[in-house]
Amino acid sequence: MSNNKKIDFEFVINSISEGVFTVDHEFNVTTFNYAAENITGFKRDEALGKKCYDIFKSSHCNSESCLLHMAVCKGEKGYSTDVVINCRGKLIPIDISVMPLFCDKGNVIGGVEIFSDQSKILGLYQQLTKSYSFQNIIGKNKKMQEIYEMIQAVAPYRSSVLIIGESGTGKELVARAIHFLSDRRYKPFVKVNCAALSPTLLESEFFGHEKGAFTGAAFTHQGRFELAENGTIFLDEIAEIPLSLQAKLLRVLQEGEFERVGGKKTLKHDIRVIAATNKDLLHEVNEGRFRQDLYYRLNVFPIKLPSLNERTEDIPLLIEHFIQKFNSYFKKSKKGVSRDAMKFLLHYSFPGNVRELENAVEYAFIKGKGDFIMFEDLPPDMIWPDKKGNPFSKLEDIEKYHIQRILNQTGGNKHDTANLLGITRKTLYNKIKKYNL
Repeated sequence: MSNNKKIDFEFVINSISEGVFTVDHEFNVTTFNYAAENITGFKRDEALGKKCYDIFKSSHCNSESCLLHMAVCKGEKGYSTDVVINCRGKLIPIDISVMPLFCDKGNVIGGVEIFSDQSKILGLYQQLTKSYSFQNIIGKNKKMQEIYEMIQAVAPYRSSVLIIGESGTGKELVARAIHFLSDRRYKPFVKVNCAALSPTLLESEFFGHEKGAFTGAAFTHQGRFELAENGTIFLDEIAEIPLSLQAKLLRVLQEGEFERVGGKKTLKHDIRVIAATNKDLLHEVNEGRFRQDLYYRLNVFPIKLPSLNERTEDIPLLIEHFIQKFNSYFKKSKKGVSRDAMKFLLHYSFPGNVRELENAVEYAFIKGKGDFIMFEDLPPDMIWPDKKGNPFSKLEDIEKYHIQRILNQTGGNKHDTANLLGITRKTLYNKIKKYNL
């Protein structure tokens, strides 16, 4: 490289706001611009000739996962938003772009890295996330903010809590939040999925059994209520408990005592009970499938969780949360969601609620290869079939189908349809006209 070319190159890299440095094939720093000085605190004269890993000291340095290593040794380009450097004891989050440097003959002779300080952006993101998250529950929707307040209000007390919500809305997260905000946080949190156990096993699982209590009872077994002593027991899908067991559960709530199956000794307990259901328990009471007295014992402090359709403004926030989660889990660096994919997700009905959204993002991470989640990366069962059983090929077809579906659901009520879709009535009328609905 001639002196004029070298001067031109240094003038260019010193004119940009991102940090830029180059290394030779032995990772010695050969150029170091002004922005790199400002970000790292190292002056150009200090950096030149040093190993890049002696300056940046990131967790990726001196490893095959280092993108600069891959550029110099394999000639590969790379990008990452998940790098933290340690410059003179100061931890700095950066995003980086790395490319190999080639000589005139096409051989790799080094690498160039462009990086920018993400401290302010990360700080703003963390501040935003903190405002819109609570004990791993994500949401800026007004109803979610009210639920945060309800959790904080009830957590310090022993009162029973009944969490009501569709499957996938996060009932267990709410139960765990109540437990970990209480003075029982260092005691057991025991979950029982009442729908996953047969009625014949539930009593033994709840209260334990004595040796010889029934065929196959070869030893004394502690039940979940004993295991949860001084802590919290979370009874998920409480509506699935048979009537015969409901009376015994009522005794536990009223008197704080029970016996093991086949036992004669009465056991006392100190346990907080949190129950959850996706059913209308009052309807179950009226139908004779649930005891009224047990319902009122459980329903001391009800918390009703909204479906994801009721808080569509939280979908982008949840997607961002899941992208961060799966970037870490899969060691990837996806940046976001394409416009078409986001539009689809904002209009999708999500019968599986937040859990279905999380699964969709995870599926897209496994299937998709690009930096963004694309429409075609989403699970195929989310793309509704048409009347012939074929998947829709256009986003407009899906939107039309979804609007018609919600119109049918609301009996043609435009106000309710617009609310469920999360759009204005004017927008809804325009789409009805557009799709000739």
